[in-house]
Amino acid sequence: MEDLITSIVNDKPEPTEEELESFKNLVHDWFKYDDQIRKLDIAIKERRNYQKALNTKIQDFMFKFQYNDLNTQHGRIKSNVKEVKLPIKVNEIKEKILQHSELSGEDLINQIFNSERQTVVKKNIRRIIPKVSLTL
Repeated sequence: MEDLITSIVNDKPEPTEEELESFKNLVHDWFKYDDQIRKLDIAIKERRNYQKALNTKIQDFMFKFQYNDLNTQHGRIKSNVKEVKLPIKVNEIKEKILQHSELSGEDLINQIFNSERQTVVKKNIRRIIPKVSLTL
């Protein structure tokens, strides 16, 4: 029995020097690309943060002077203002169910979801890149 175990352990195949060197190169390349990807992710995060700061400045300027569309050689920037209702929170739903325990079914749903809610003005800008047709 002991001979069987030692033969199984000793019979595992060993890579040649060439295969081992090739494998080491693959691992080295993998680590190199993984490091590059991590550095690029950090650079993208930094650029996004800077873009957010610029976004608020551009947005404030456009809304202050009522520019709805801004045409540039790199595309258009379009501003949008809309008034939306605040979302209903789960705790608010529970409170309304307890307050209106005499209601059920559709009446209760209407009371919860169709009642007056506070509204908020949302402002945003977005870039519109023109589409280029490659057909003649």
